[in-house]
Amino acid sequence: MFYIVAADVEALYPSLYRNTVTKALECALEKHSDYSAEARKIIVELNKICLNNVVTHYGDQLYIQKNGIITGDNHSVSLANIAVHFYILQPIADVLNEAELFRRFNDDIIWISASEISNERIRQALTSDFENTGLELTFRQACTAEKTGEVEFLDVNHCLTIEDDFGFVTKDFVKLTAEGRQFKNGNSHHPQTTFKSILFGEAIRSRRLNQRKDDYLSSLNRLREKAIRSEFRLNITNDMIALASNWEDRLRPLKCDKKQDPQVWGTSFPHLLTLTQKEKKIKPEGNDYLQKTHHNWTKANELQRPCFKQDTKANQRWVKAM
Repeated sequence: MFYIVAADVEALYPSLYRNTVTKALECALEKHSDYSAEARKIIVELNKICLNNVVTHYGDQLYIQKNGIITGDNHSVSLANIAVHFYILQPIADVLNEAELFRRFNDDIIWISASEISNERIRQALTSDFENTGLELTFRQACTAEKTGEVEFLDVNHCLTIEDDFGFVTKDFVKLTAEGRQFKNGNSHHPQTTFKSILFGEAIRSRRLNQRKDDYLSSLNRLREKAIRSEFRLNITNDMIALASNWEDRLRPLKCDKKQDPQVWGTSFPHLLTLTQKEKKIKPEGNDYLQKTHHNWTKANELQRPCFKQDTKANQRWVKAM
């Protein structure tokens, strides 16, 4: 039996005490930097200036943020991460080590406990420590003894089941607020490869998140519906969904065999063409071709310079234009 628990910090950025951020930054600089005491003091003071002088524009008014740290600033994520790690979690590190697995990504936390006692100790320690700094946690929990239950963490749903050796399987999590959303309009002036890439990338993500094939196919069906709502071309959508539905490997899709045709250049001055080292390595015969072309051009009469164009019938081939 084990417990899988996820926790979220409620409104981390606007709720962080600024003195908490300052103390955490001082601790991080002292333990993990080679700066002198004077340099560390300057960094901390500059940080205070940034925190205390945030001006935002809303409507026709200007506002100054007095509490917390602003969301979306260049250093906001780093400061919040430092504050949570060095000032909140470090004092209870011994309790957190009781977990079989403990991970944190900014304000999202997940852990796995092997007993009810250790799980409750971790939960109480986290709750108490965060409340002491003015922060609140919300928990989601499931236990294998119940044989059913779900825990969502970073848009991945961990679903308990007795059918799997690990006791749970993963699938993608669809938020209620995400239902009915669309991609960029399919009638926009973008090449069709843009929309193919969108579908391809979403399909790869779904294949990684969904452990069971049935869940993966359901996710692909939702992707198809979203693409149709977004007015993607139906033939492109159906082709990409059909391609992705055959993927078995969760970590990477099947590689498509690409034609090994040479790159296409069109120029009236082939003697000016040069290849990069990477191009020479990828296609060695291309360099030989250009050297031969340059040799023939130097022998040719001034009025008989070779001109090359792309052959539309034979893709990526050179033909001489007489």
